[in-house]
Amino acid sequence: MVLSINIGIYFNLYRLNLRHSMAKLTLTFKGHVIDVFHLESDKTQIGRDDDCTIPIDSLAIAPRQAVITKQSDQRYQLQALDEAFPVLVNHEKTAEATLNHGDVIQVGKHTLSFAEDVMDLGAELSQSETAQEIAEATKQDEDDESIARLGVLQIINGDNFGRIIPLNRNMTRIGHAGGDCAMIARREGGYFISFLEGPNPPRINQKPIGDEARLLTDGDIIDVGGTQMQFHD
Repeated sequence: MVLSINIGIYFNLYRLNLRHSMAKLTLTFKGHVIDVFHLESDKTQIGRDDDCTIPIDSLAIAPRQAVITKQSDQRYQLQALDEAFPVLVNHEKTAEATLNHGDVIQVGKHTLSFAEDVMDLGAELSQSETAQEIAEATKQDEDDESIARLGVLQIINGDNFGRIIPLNRNMTRIGHAGGDCAMIARREGGYFISFLEGPNPPRINQKPIGDEARLLTDGDIIDVGGTQMQFHD
């Protein structure tokens, strides 16, 4: 089944004309996109100092926490610079790593998602990337302030690790048709998840939700049919 995640409006990424052939890093905080940085130079510095290529204004970030160097073979090498401020790649602490498409770098409470060529964080996924229907969402005409208030899901396992799904509909279906499915409803009191169909109910923080709708809280880990996602509001 063709995966359908229509998130063209998400934080106006396409207005920024992101479809370049160079690698890029998408900076997010609690699932919300802050900025996109194209790796145009041979060295990209990440840190709290204003003169860093990617400055992050947070005390949880070192003045110069990491550097990404473009190698002669066009690969990108990440190096941590300050032992007091760890750098995680795909949730594992690392001193040095060669970056691959889809890798997720964590510095402090911020996340940098690495992408090559025209693949962008939050771009529409094709059938070739996954056989699972992760979510269905439709484009809405909302201003930037409304978009900033949307809840989001970030996939944290599998082939689509790091992908972000904005919950920009009143009802968002998650899962695989004919398999385990859940529904997330956006209500005045927040986002509520409920069991839709399939042999296994969704799990929140490793516990099945049963037949009752469950209010999601920031940071909840959702498991639907083996696909794990983290909720941010």
